[in-house]
Amino acid sequence: MADIGLEIRILREKKQMTSKELAEKVGLSQSQMSRLEKGQRRIDAKMLERISTALGVSPSYFFEKRGEKGNAATVEDIDLRHLTLDIGKIIRQRRRQLHLTPEELSDKIGRTAPYIRALEEGEIEYLSPETVAKLTKALKLSPFELFDAQQQIVSDLKRQVVRLKQAHTESTLGQVEASGTKRKPIPIFGSIASGYPTEFTLEGVPIGEIEDYAFVPKLEDENAFGLFCIGNEMEQQGSPSFKEGDILIFSPKAEVRNRDFVFARVRGERPLFRQIFYEAPAKVRLQPLNYNHPPLIVFSSEVVSNVRLIAHISRL
Repeated sequence: MADIGLEIRILREKKQMTSKELAEKVGLSQSQMSRLEKGQRRIDAKMLERISTALGVSPSYFFEKRGEKGNAATVEDIDLRHLTLDIGKIIRQRRRQLHLTPEELSDKIGRTAPYIRALEEGEIEYLSPETVAKLTKALKLSPFELFDAQQQIVSDLKRQVVRLKQAHTESTLGQVEASGTKRKPIPIFGSIASGYPTEFTLEGVPIGEIEDYAFVPKLEDENAFGLFCIGNEMEQQGSPSFKEGDILIFSPKAEVRNRDFVFARVRGERPLFRQIFYEAPAKVRLQPLNYNHPPLIVFSSEVVSNVRLIAHISRL
């Protein structure tokens, strides 16, 4: 459920809608909406339909892997055969309950009997919205019954991908042992060319491709992450200085204090790496070290999050 809850939150923030506003539109309390987005509350078909309507999308939106511009992208990391086969099983079971032959169902939706058999065997990788509409009508199903049935399957497949990536990481990097304890590799997201990430989990961890990994001694934060320094805004003659391409390690668990270096997300601005200064009344100054660039001064309420820098790996 966490996967769909996260997708709902990401889309809600893209629509510049607060969790309270969305909760009111779908008939939930703000605390219930918060639990839903964190994957702590089950999302049934009816609730997904209300949320989809409030956000202006189809329920199928939350089951698609998306590219940088929000368009549906090819799913590369999950077993599509497994997914389509399960859809086929649902269709076959319902067809048999209605005592329909493949030929009779094919007549109802304007397809051939071999197409129905291929669909039920999981050999059809894509179903157009028109075909789904005809199938659900002929089988007397709500489209949301199919989505609801697939929700847990998609989550399971995504978890398999995470485990495979974890195994790959451990096999290529190994687990460094120090004083009898194992240190977890810290994922480094993005690249210099793509800039800082713009999408994040509820814990503030970037969403995107992992470019590399790093190890940080004695770091105990499972949500710690790394980024490549972008631009020359944090470069100066003295120390500290951060050059483009340097690796920056951040810990959401670490307390942020005045004058700390942080990765900040500010409403209406692109994420940025700066030194933070808390100023009265209720203002924050995000100061670059390179004084050729101006600081960003905002109200504290405009700061979505700021995560403290806890390690810096200089570029050679």
